[in-house]
Amino acid sequence: MLALCHAPRTRRVFALGYVAGLVHYFSSLYWVLHIPYPPGAICGWLALCTYCALYPALWVWICWKLFPATDIAGLTEAWLRLRRMDWRDRVLWPLQCALAWVALECLRGWLFTGFPWNYLANSQLDITPLALFASIGGVLGVSFVVAWCSIGLLVATTGSIHLKGGSRYIRIAKDFGPALGLLVAAITSAWLYTESREKQLVSRGTIRIAMVQPSIPQQVIFNSLGNDGDATQQRLEKLVALTLEANQTQPDLIVWPEASAPFGVIRLQEGRIVTRDAGRIAEVLGTPMVIGSDEKVGVLNGERFEVQMNRNSCFYFDQNSTPRAGYSKRHLVMFGEYVPLGDMLPFLRQLAPVGTFTPGDGPAVFDLGKAKAAPIICFEDVVPELVRQTAVEEVDFLLNLTNDGWFGESNQQWQHARTAAFRAIETGRPLVRCTNNGLTCWVDRYGRIHRLEEGSEYAPGVRVVDLPLNGYTGGRTTIYQRTGDVTGWVSVLAVMLMLGLRWRTKKVSAEEPDMA
Repeated sequence: MLALCHAPRTRRVFALGYVAGLVHYFSSLYWVLHIPYPPGAICGWLALCTYCALYPALWVWICWKLFPATDIAGLTEAWLRLRRMDWRDRVLWPLQCALAWVALECLRGWLFTGFPWNYLANSQLDITPLALFASIGGVLGVSFVVAWCSIGLLVATTGSIHLKGGSRYIRIAKDFGPALGLLVAAITSAWLYTESREKQLVSRGTIRIAMVQPSIPQQVIFNSLGNDGDATQQRLEKLVALTLEANQTQPDLIVWPEASAPFGVIRLQEGRIVTRDAGRIAEVLGTPMVIGSDEKVGVLNGERFEVQMNRNSCFYFDQNSTPRAGYSKRHLVMFGEYVPLGDMLPFLRQLAPVGTFTPGDGPAVFDLGKAKAAPIICFEDVVPELVRQTAVEEVDFLLNLTNDGWFGESNQQWQHARTAAFRAIETGRPLVRCTNNGLTCWVDRYGRIHRLEEGSEYAPGVRVVDLPLNGYTGGRTTIYQRTGDVTGWVSVLAVMLMLGLRWRTKKVSAEEPDMA
C-alpha cells in the first residue's frame, strides 16, 4: 500500500500496480503452461495474465486517487501523511480501498463472462471462521471484510507507533476499533446464522456415490476424439474396468468426470439423444450413471450428420440405460473454450487451446431417486452467481464434473477446489467433485474439503462417498441466495460515486484561484 505513494504521477502509480499484478498472475496462473499444446498454452497464459493484471493496477490507481492528499513528493512524505491522518480519514480511506477492491473483484468475475479465480476471501477458508460469512454476504462479502481490516489495521498501526503517554491508548482504541469491530461483527453474525440453521437441520440419510477418476492424459483424450481407434479402445477399457470396480461398492450412483467418454454424445435438434455405448454400460451394471461427454448438436441431412455446434455436457442415465436428463456447460473458460471478441475477430480463436464451444441454455436438476443433484461442469463451480441460480430449493447437493488433467500435477487442483468450496458455504449444500485427474473429493456446507483417499491425488482409482442428505425446516435458501452479489455491485456504484465526487472537488478547487 505504501509503495503506491512513492510515485507522484498517476501513470507511474498505474504502472506500478500493473507490474505487481503481472508478477502475481504470472506466478499464480503458471499452471496454464502445463496444457500439452505449447503454442496455445503460452498464448493463453500471456493473454489471461496481461488482462487480469489490469485489475490490481486499477485498484492502486483508485486508492491513489482517493488518498486524502495526493500532492506528495515521495514515500517519506506519504508515510508522514499516513501517520498524521485524522480519525475520520483513518476510517474512511481503508473503507474506500476495500470497496474498490471488492468492486474490481466483482467486475473481474463478470466481464467477458468472468474469471472469478483466487479471490481475496480464499485466504480465509482454513484460517478463520470468517469464511462462514459467505452464507450471508457471499465470497465478495468476505473479501470486503478482509480488505477493510487489513488496510485499516495497517493505517492504524502507522498512526499509533509514534505516540507516547496516556493519550496513546485512547488513540489506539479509536484507530483499531473500526477494523476489529467489523471483523468481530462478521464472525459473530456468521456464527449465529450458522447455529440458527443447524437447529433447523433435518437428516434424510445418505446417498452412496462412486466416482471414477481415470487419470487419462490430456493427449490421449484428444487422440481418442479423432480417428485413433486404439486410443479410443484403451480409454474405454480403462473406464469400464474402473466402473466395474466402482459398482462393487454397491453405489446409488456412478459418476464419470468431464469429457471422460471416448465416444461423443449426439443430440439431434428434434430432441433425440443418440449415444454409442454410454447407456449400455449403465444397463449392464444396473446402476444409474452420470457421464461427462463432449456433445455434438446438429441435424441429419440424409445419411450425413451436420454438426452445428459443440458443447461440453453431461448426461444422466438410469439403471435401464434410459437418458433421463442432460446438461451443457453455460460458463465457458476465457481463453480456454472461447476468446473474447472471437466472433468479430476470428483469428483470435487461435488463443483458445481447447477450441470454440457453444454455451448451454440453462441449469438442470438430476432426479436420482434418493436425492436431487444440480450438475455443474469444470470451471462453473467457481462462479458464485451461476451456482446460486443452479441451487434451487429442491436441490440436495451440487455435482461438479471436471477435467483438471489439463494442468498436470500443478497447484491448479488445489486453487480450483478452494475456490469452489465457497459455493458450498454460500448455498448451504455439499459439493461433490469428480475429476479426471486430481482432487476428487467432497465439500461440506462449512467449506471443509474432504479427501476420499490417502496418497496421490493424481492416481487412477475409485472414490466413494456416503454423502449426508439434509433438509431444513425453514428451507434451504441462505441469505446470500436471496440477495446475490449485492456487496459487489454496491461497491461498484460506491466507487463510481466516490471518484465522481473526488473529481468534482478537485475541479472546484482548481477553479477557485481563477475566480479570485
